[in-house]
Amino acid sequence: MSNANAILRSPHSVWLTHGCAIVMTSALFTLLLTVPFKFAFIPAVLLTHRIGVMMHEYIHGIPFRRYANCLRVLAFFDGLMLMFGLLELFRATHLSHHRWLNSPGDSAHDNQHTKVASAPIKGVLASLEVTQHLKFYWEALHGLHAYAKPRRIAFCAALTGAWILFWFVIGRPDMVWKLMSLTAFTTTFPVSLRGAIEHHGEPGAGGFANEYRTLIPLFNLNRHIHHHEQPALPWYLLEYRTPAPLHWRHYYTYWVRAYILHELVLMEPMKRPQT
Repeated sequence: MSNANAILRSPHSVWLTHGCAIVMTSALFTLLLTVPFKFAFIPAVLLTHRIGVMMHEYIHGIPFRRYANCLRVLAFFDGLMLMFGLLELFRATHLSHHRWLNSPGDSAHDNQHTKVASAPIKGVLASLEVTQHLKFYWEALHGLHAYAKPRRIAFCAALTGAWILFWFVIGRPDMVWKLMSLTAFTTTFPVSLRGAIEHHGEPGAGGFANEYRTLIPLFNLNRHIHHHEQPALPWYLLEYRTPAPLHWRHYYTYWVRAYILHELVLMEPMKRPQT
């Protein structure tokens, strides 16, 4: 085992995750507090998206041995980013996604008919992650998502309210609309693009997930097959499982092909090992 590999597999390697989350969050808020929003917007979106990818590690309970500590981190970021419980909701739908991948119970599968069978404009709106999550939010509050905890969603919404009050008290109410704009834009566009490429493919092609190249690193989440095979494996240990990952341009074209042109379909359920 090489020295680098030994370091990545050591107990201290979790600080790669903690450290990245802290550094990116610090960079985001420094940017928003000191740079005019029209100049800060693009780098802020890139940071917001990748902070979300890092939160994905905590959703899977990877950085801490006790899952309760991961939940605390997620609740803190849910409030800090003014998400009103949407990050907690994503935790629930994402765990369902892993359990019932591309089959009934997976929110992407359950929402597929609305995306494809609706009128064109309604179908496009239904395919946007932000639209889906607003629908899931209502459902979760009514106990319709297996992993969703209405009390936790309410708690995170209360934390959001506390942060909004904080920004008003210190004389920076602009941070409220800036953070909400970033969350809405990031969920509507980058996250929707990623959702399309990760689990859509040519009809009859088989497979349950794609892996793909990226222009800007995504903390190896583009090595998506390995992630579904071993969801408890940290991002820095994920590897490509196929010899030819999709070209980076597909990250930008799969959404159109899946939801507007209907050339691509949701991939097959993942075959579980026999026990």
